[in-house]
Amino acid sequence: MVQTEPLRGLIREVHEAGLLTDGHFAFRSGMHAMRVLDRDRLLSDTRLASRMGYSLAKHFFLSRSDVVAAPSVWGAGLAQWVGFFLDPNRPVVYSATANGQFVFSDNASDLIDGRRVLVIDNLVLTGRTTQDFVGAIESAGGTPIGLGALADLSGREFSVPSFGLLNPWLDIHDPSSCPGCASNTPLTELEY
Repeated sequence: MVQTEPLRGLIREVHEAGLLTDGHFAFRSGMHAMRVLDRDRLLSDTRLASRMGYSLAKHFFLSRSDVVAAPSVWGAGLAQWVGFFLDPNRPVVYSATANGQFVFSDNASDLIDGRRVLVIDNLVLTGRTTQDFVGAIESAGGTPIGLGALADLSGREFSVPSFGLLNPWLDIHDPSSCPGCASNTPLTELEY
């Protein structure tokens, strides 16, 4: 488990860099948040992205993954950092899509088959992509052992342990218990 005290300093840096915006936001998943993360700018800052990758790797260190896998191009850079901090020789694989299905190259399939796979993405939005990707890993012979992301905005339970690194600081809520809704704070609907 990642200790929250070192994360507070990292969150302060993210906020000072202008990468967290306060307000009242609605995501495509239906969940609401009182803060939103500029994920694109965050992941283009190699120092902050590496620190996020380190924190995710630290959270999953004892899970003993053999491979790190990313379902999206947005999670690929973060997955590289997580893999590096777990073990500089840890393979990281990606998939492509064909006919709406995740497919792995022959090399990626060989790396997944019979191995414990940690799934990393930048954001989990509705959770559908994540569930489909976990299924593709299982179909390729891998055993998904966890899901890590900067934030899990889905409000879903997954078949593997999941961890949204920044969830406590984004102040994510179901609309029925959202403080922004309760106080009639104007709502900004996001495309993701």
